[in-house]
Amino acid sequence: MIKVLIVDDEPKLREGLRALIPWEELGYTVVATAANGLQALEKYHTCHPELIVADIRMPGMDGLELIAELREKGSNCHVLILSGYADFEYAKRAIAHRIDGYLLKPVDEEEMVSYLIELRDTIAQEGRFSRWNEEEPARNREMLLRALLQPASAEEGEDDPAKHVAALGLKPGHVEVVLLELLAPSGSGEEDERAVKAAVEQHFGSSGERLFFTLPPYMGLLLQEPLQGEQEWEQLMEELSGLIRRKGYDFSAATGGTVPGPEEAALSFQVARELLRRAFFFRKGILISADLSGMLFAGVLEERAEEGQDAESRLLLAVETGNRAAIEPLVKVICADLLASGSEEQRIKDTFVRILSTVLARLEPVYPEIRSNAAKHSPPIGELYQSHYLADLQEQVVNFLAEIADQMSSGGKGNEIKKITELIHRRYNENLKLETLSELFSYNSAYLGKMFKNTTGEYFNTYVDKVRIEKAKEFLAQGMKVYEVAEKVGYMNPDYFNAKFRKYVGTSPSSFRKNN
Repeated sequence: MIKVLIVDDEPKLREGLRALIPWEELGYTVVATAANGLQALEKYHTCHPELIVADIRMPGMDGLELIAELREKGSNCHVLILSGYADFEYAKRAIAHRIDGYLLKPVDEEEMVSYLIELRDTIAQEGRFSRWNEEEPARNREMLLRALLQPASAEEGEDDPAKHVAALGLKPGHVEVVLLELLAPSGSGEEDERAVKAAVEQHFGSSGERLFFTLPPYMGLLLQEPLQGEQEWEQLMEELSGLIRRKGYDFSAATGGTVPGPEEAALSFQVARELLRRAFFFRKGILISADLSGMLFAGVLEERAEEGQDAESRLLLAVETGNRAAIEPLVKVICADLLASGSEEQRIKDTFVRILSTVLARLEPVYPEIRSNAAKHSPPIGELYQSHYLADLQEQVVNFLAEIADQMSSGGKGNEIKKITELIHRRYNENLKLETLSELFSYNSAYLGKMFKNTTGEYFNTYVDKVRIEKAKEFLAQGMKVYEVAEKVGYMNPDYFNAKFRKYVGTSPSSFRKNN
């Protein structure tokens, strides 16, 4: 809002003018009124108005004397003169003091509004020009920094880093680039981001040992005194966190490492930029560096377990049997397996979205309410794609699956056999193994097998075969071909299926199909 001071010796005219004009709608606000020039001078220094609306004749100090005093002291505020006298001499004197308009009393509302609209545009343009002039030194410095950090390519013409170093006044010696990428919260806008960058820039400034710069989508610091060890890394991260996180933003930060002199700063910048592009794979809240020690699975990938190959199927079983404790270790095994195979961020996210979708698709036919219940307590699956870090992705996946596992769990120890038999009836066509289930329930496989036999009267494998054969009889009775039925109930080898069918039914699948 443009601040306005109204000056007139008639109280009714002052208040009438204040009420007559729709100041707020036009982008103005009346900050004060005064009865004469002397009062106006005092209020001018207190309120710093950008526009003065003043009567030309007042006791003590009239409007022209007020304007002359202000101009003498270097004021560039805008002025509209009001007068009940159509006197050309007054007009000439007023024009000499650089006024913006001369209005006769009684004031015509439309005429004054027209003046105010024109003045509003003029004042806005002056503000932009003033800010441009104020920012010019910093802008030039930023342009030089950008040219130093991103030299022109050969096609664009050779760029001499030494010239930029000299123009920036950088001292010789080692330098380091620390690069930042803001991670915007949902609902944030460009204004919020500009406020964060302004806070960081104001804190570090554009001179001294730490030079702030922006190179969209990044901002960063050129350090003329490189960081010495992890303690200084942590101190800088705490400093940045205090500036950025208080405004609701998170961020990733990477150091490009030390280079021998400011002329080589572009090399440090390039390393930091590449590290930020891989920030998803590093631990949260650290200053990422080229030694890769901050990677989430650093030192683990070479020891990738062979069980990673079937970790997905075991994870699905863990959720379906309500085994919450097994979920997180299996999710980590899958992550390590993906990383060891060179998977990029997008593939990792795609994999876990597919896993969660598969869990819901498997369970929904038996538990129709599973999807809606999960939605009440867990974030939508699509939010996985918004994860900035692998650690966040893992946490979201584990929480989502644990929520479903809790719904599937019907109790503690003593219910395992019931869960296993229910699972066999649902997943008879899958390669269910007693060893896998014993791991999920934290039992010795021999002990779990004995429990199963004592409870059901059948050995585990026999029970699975019998359930499969009963299902096969249903499919054969429906007219399905033998090889189709074999595959549908989990036997990949038709001859093996024939042998099992004869064992439990006493006739071949073909004969059974003909007779039913």
